[in-house]
Amino acid sequence: MNKLSGRDVLRAEIYALWATATPRVLLGSSIVMAAISAVANLSAVDDLADDDILALAMHASTVATMIFSVVAGLVSTTAGFRYGSIDQRLLTSPTRTIPFAAKVVGSAFTGLVFGAVGAATAVVVTAAYFSANDVDFDASSPLVVNAVLGILLAAPLYAVGGSAIGFMARSQPLAIGGTLAWLMVVEPPLIIGLPEVGKWLPGATGVALTNSPDPGLLGQVSGGLVLALFVSFVVGLAVSRFSVSDV
Repeated sequence: MNKLSGRDVLRAEIYALWATATPRVLLGSSIVMAAISAVANLSAVDDLADDDILALAMHASTVATMIFSVVAGLVSTTAGFRYGSIDQRLLTSPTRTIPFAAKVVGSAFTGLVFGAVGAATAVVVTAAYFSANDVDFDASSPLVVNAVLGILLAAPLYAVGGSAIGFMARSQPLAIGGTLAWLMVVEPPLIIGLPEVGKWLPGATGVALTNSPDPGLLGQVSGGLVLALFVSFVVGLAVSRFSVSDV
């Protein structure tokens, strides 16, 4: 059987991912949730001119994008084990490193798409809401720009982290259920009850990267660096397991 180059494997990986309905449904759902989150936060306040309100709206709408990005990364990898496509990748690749790297890079690309669409949704919906209420919206404001840059970094990192977790868990229900339970059930009480500990966790650092106005979290740059370290660590664990285990 002919061996494919790394570029061919990456191209095939991205095509295979987006050829299915799942990432498109997740992307559409992320758009809906981003819009709902922005409107819900904006409609609950009286003074739209307050800078903290703009930061909150942008942050809230971009956080939804991160959640769907990590799920997309989880699905990308676990689907390969679930349907056996990872076997074909290994048979047509000279080393295990190539299909692993293709999954990670493909997930990063997918996360970047989610991040770009999520950022655009946050800006458009927030601007429309401000306009409807006769309040000026400055798209060049640091509050807007920082949130956009944050989600453009956070979404790929979350997608890559999800992909790496998928390599370790392999079971799609276990990977998705466990990751969402950690981010949405385990971490929130720790962030609220033990903020000095909670702010260092991966969910909290992702939230910080979206330029959250919460003073209890790390700063945007610090949060981004810690999240990148978390993702690098998880990828390292996934590489170690995948290089020695049976498929």
